[in-house]
Parts: sequence; structure tokens; C-alpha cells
Amino acid sequence: MFGVDTVYGVAGRSNASDHPAGKALDFMATRASGDRLAEYATANMKRLGISYVIYRQRINTGGGWESMEDRGGATANHMDHVHISFE
Repeated sequence: MFGVDTVYGVAGRSNASDHPAGKALDFMATRASGDRLAEYATANMKRLGISYVIYRQRINTGGGWESMEDRGGATANHMDHVHISFE
């Protein structure tokens, strides 16, 4: 539906991410497919049990997009993937 071929899940990260708990997925995406996926995810947060979406150095917890701090690179800033955390 979104043209995403690579998805990462649980990772051995020691930060506050939802990945180690198995509650987050990273969808590696082109700009066009990432835009579509992020739009779909935010429009369907409640129905899909999504707690927040991070994409292009912004986070959406259900009240609209908010800017995030610069984490130093394209992947760290979620420029090349859509991060979706689930409840």
C-alpha cells in the first residue's frame, strides 16, 4: 500500500525508545511513501492503537505535528523512515 520494503522492529537500543519493548516499528521509506504512510498513521491513530508517529524530525502524539531537536543525522532525525509506536 505504501511501497515500503524494509521494516525494523525490536533492536538492542539502550535509550527510551519503544523498540526494545517490541512496541515500535521503523518503516524505511522514500519521501513520497513516507509522507503517505505518516499521513495514514496519524489519521488512524486511535483505530490502529498508535501512541505516536515520528517522521522528518517531527512527532505527532495525536494533536498535530511538533518539531523535534536535531539528533545529528538523517536516520536519527527520522528523515529516511517513519517511526510508529504502538500502545
